[in-house]
Amino acid sequence: MKPTEIVLHPLDNVRLANLCGALDENIRQIETAFDVTIARRGERFTLNGEPPQTQIGARALRHFYGRADNPLSVDDIQ
Repeated sequence: MKPTEIVLHPLDNVRLANLCGALDENIRQIETAFDVTIARRGERFTLNGEPPQTQIGARALRHFYGRADNPLSVDDIQ
């Protein structure tokens, strides 16, 4: 399995913090929902898992990053 890597643009630390949530709880919700593991360094995300799931997880990260002008709750992610 080759990891899926994405870079979220434009770089905005507030939006990244809103996307990830407190203690990365929003990222953990995405991992659970799509059965992937996600590693992050800055705006770079690496998703590991089965290829269809990693692609869907990457799409979800992009979607929620687009909505992350304000804090996102776990309920928003679900």
